[in-house]
Amino acid sequence: MASNSRTRVISQAKAVYVTPTGWDASSFNSLDARQLHGVDTFSYEIDLAGSRQDVREFGQLARVGTVRLSEINPTLSFGYYLADGGNEINLGFTESLATGEQALKGMLEENAYLNESNIFVLTAKEGSDAFGDANQTAFDAAEADHDTVGFGNCFLSSYSINLSVGEIPRADVEMQASNVVFYEDAHKGLISPSLNLDGSRAEPTNTANIDLRQPTVMSDLTSTLKVLKPSDVTIEFADNEGVTYKADGTSIGGQKIGTTNPGTLKAIQSLSIDVPMSREVIDAVGSEIAYAKPLDFPIDVTLSISALVSEFAEGALEYALTGSAGDNKTDITVDLKSYSTTEMKFVLKGAVLDSQSFSQGLDDNETVDLTFSAQIGGATTTDQGFFMTTLTTSQNVRSAANDVAVRDTSDATQPITH
Repeated sequence: MASNSRTRVISQAKAVYVTPTGWDASSFNSLDARQLHGVDTFSYEIDLAGSRQDVREFGQLARVGTVRLSEINPTLSFGYYLADGGNEINLGFTESLATGEQALKGMLEENAYLNESNIFVLTAKEGSDAFGDANQTAFDAAEADHDTVGFGNCFLSSYSINLSVGEIPRADVEMQASNVVFYEDAHKGLISPSLNLDGSRAEPTNTANIDLRQPTVMSDLTSTLKVLKPSDVTIEFADNEGVTYKADGTSIGGQKIGTTNPGTLKAIQSLSIDVPMSREVIDAVGSEIAYAKPLDFPIDVTLSISALVSEFAEGALEYALTGSAGDNKTDITVDLKSYSTTEMKFVLKGAVLDSQSFSQGLDDNETVDLTFSAQIGGATTTDQGFFMTTLTTSQNVRSAANDVAVRDTSDATQPITH
């Protein structure tokens, strides 16, 4: 920083933003980055050695030199408190329950606008809150005290939510990038960090055109709640055949999940949903970076529950072994509400029970760990997969119409030097 030096960087000085990459936005004059709210952890790693190879030959013990043979793939991970789904929409997920589309629709269809992102991390001067400016004018006036790190061509590689007694519901995200750019004394007029296939910058209009708006505290939920609580979470099971009593006696038995439809499970202590999104890296002769990074299939979404044991359902494992236990699928709904308003809802359709593990210690409550899995179907498959509802309105969905904003781009700060 030219005008301010730091002795350390702590969380008060940080703010995190996201934009599309701009690959399909050639008409943009300017692009306002969207803030990710409720972020409480952020880390990244740049492995340069993993992409290069030593060049050696007879006659010399040490290497002659090094050459880069593959793309450098920085990795970043961050976590945030679950709220109204705004972060998920900004990261490219689809609000899908109402339309019967998968939550990963944009990624399944390789939608360039939803499939990848640019991530920006702003750092304010030491001793100042990143959110501390009174308005946009004051925030822009402090630009000389701001440094920014930009990650280009970020693909989601993992998304998980964790809900536990005594803890605030949260989400954790992992992403893989193709480029990292460090901007000094700047938060606006930023050249996009995303790359074209030839390794050149993929900026929409060959000018500095990305602006970081004044960061703000996460919005209030219904009745002034800042974050959701464990008591705001409900879990329901529909058509829960696999772990409940069946009249014909062909259940596999175990922990009982209600006798009505939808069923419930008593005394849940924790719940997590993991959505792995590993990528197949496709390289091509003539391309500096990967030609494409499509999702690996199948995608198995897992839902894990830890609960106190209450009632047992009649059945035997032999029915599963002999294949006579029937179609043991269930639809699992996880609803997060602030009072009567649904902020977010996750649904696993066509889930099957993978395991149930019972344990007990001396004088302890007996616990059961249940693991269910569902496979992601096609983008418009409605009877199995991972679906999501958010309170965020359609106006917040990433699209060219919603992301264009003409602003001052005269202060170009990061020229491209190729």
